[in-house]
Amino acid sequence: MLKKTLNSPIIMSWSAQFTRFGSIVFVTPLILANYQSIEQSFWYLIGTIIGFALLADSGFGSALVRAVAYYKAGETKLPRNREEYDKRKRIENGEPNYMKLRDLLATTGSIYYILGVLSILLLLAGTFIFRNIFTLSGNRVDFWIAYFLLIPLCYLMILQVRWSSFMTGLNFVAQEARVSALIEVIKILVFILLLSFRLSPMYLVITMICSAVAKYIYVRHFITGWFREHHTEISGYRIFDREIFRSLWAQTWRLAGIFWGNYMVEYGNSFLIAQLPDARLMANYLFTINILTWIKNFSRTPLFANIPTIYKLGAEKNFAALRTKAAMFIFLGALILLSSCAFIGIVGNPLINFLDARGIMSTDTRFIGTMLFIVMVFTQFFDMHSDFHAGIYTSTNHIPFLVPSLVSGVLVIGIGYFILPIYGLAGLIIARFIIQSGFNYWYATSLSLKLLKWPFRQYIIELPVKGSEYLLDKIKNGMFGTI
Repeated sequence: MLKKTLNSPIIMSWSAQFTRFGSIVFVTPLILANYQSIEQSFWYLIGTIIGFALLADSGFGSALVRAVAYYKAGETKLPRNREEYDKRKRIENGEPNYMKLRDLLATTGSIYYILGVLSILLLLAGTFIFRNIFTLSGNRVDFWIAYFLLIPLCYLMILQVRWSSFMTGLNFVAQEARVSALIEVIKILVFILLLSFRLSPMYLVITMICSAVAKYIYVRHFITGWFREHHTEISGYRIFDREIFRSLWAQTWRLAGIFWGNYMVEYGNSFLIAQLPDARLMANYLFTINILTWIKNFSRTPLFANIPTIYKLGAEKNFAALRTKAAMFIFLGALILLSSCAFIGIVGNPLINFLDARGIMSTDTRFIGTMLFIVMVFTQFFDMHSDFHAGIYTSTNHIPFLVPSLVSGVLVIGIGYFILPIYGLAGLIIARFIIQSGFNYWYATSLSLKLLKWPFRQYIIELPVKGSEYLLDKIKNGMFGTI
């Protein structure tokens, strides 16, 4: 039972997410208690700027996961579009194509060194995000040092994407998640120690660099060891396979646009809020969106921990199994997100008020008002639902979400810029929900259901039925370790 649990992609991915939850449970109260609003805002924006720098990956990581999954399934050539995907024959033998996997790893080597440099350029270009924070803090030296320490951090994180993507594509999600959880626990303990001495966010960034180094060393060692076990030496192997690159690039340039668009949708409001002179309002919003984003990411774990399986089923055109998997994971994800957000909405502020009144945690930061909180929860829910279906559909290696993602991102920032001075925070939150509802929330879903030959009415009926049956069966038989 223990072995099954340790090798379960979902359970181990959840364990990694739980350690991040530990950061919320143990670290966030210390940040609220020991940092002023300006320091809180600076810390939350660090995550935003790291996400901005990681846009240098431009979708190569996601394309790489699919490519590895295809070659592991025995494929010899990657489809570059839906037409090539439909013309492919079903894979019969399922024996991994080790030579193609080695060529793929070698080809992406030089690509990721270039992307690492690009991440540094994006990080430096993102200084404008912190401009207001630096001004409000009186240009604190430790803030500037922390910001420039993000350069080696982001460079390491970009290089790590290549090796982690290989692990995911080879379906070693559980192994990667176990180590991530361990490193995260150590990082949390160090954070708690540093915050107990009221040390600057600069020291937290240094800790993040150390954890990134440890993770990079592990994932690289794991992949090189996996190739040796299968009698394939990659040390010193240098090749740039143009056919592989063209297949990756055929999807990556679209993914790059999608990532940029999604980033603007996800963090556009944070950019705009960061320019407000009200540090408390800024901290309230960033605190709320940080918690809700974590809940959404946690709820997506059932599907994305099994994304190699989804891609493999897509490569095999096993749509019956895909429908079953979709019902399982979407239902479970929706249940987790809605129940967690309901709990936070009910007990969040009362708990903070209770701790504040008794001097346990002195802070002015709170979750935003009830109505806006509800709108944000629905936004996260529909984001998660469309992400699920987009993940399923991209198993075809067809990426049709470029234009809607870019347009939505530009609209969120553009409209938000003009709305903020008139309608304030409420205008930003509602505008984002309306913009996403106009297209993105239903487009990926319709493509996915069409691929799976799953009529919408049938989907609405079967989703809760199959999902609840699956969940009850796992609870009854105690088989979560086998998921």
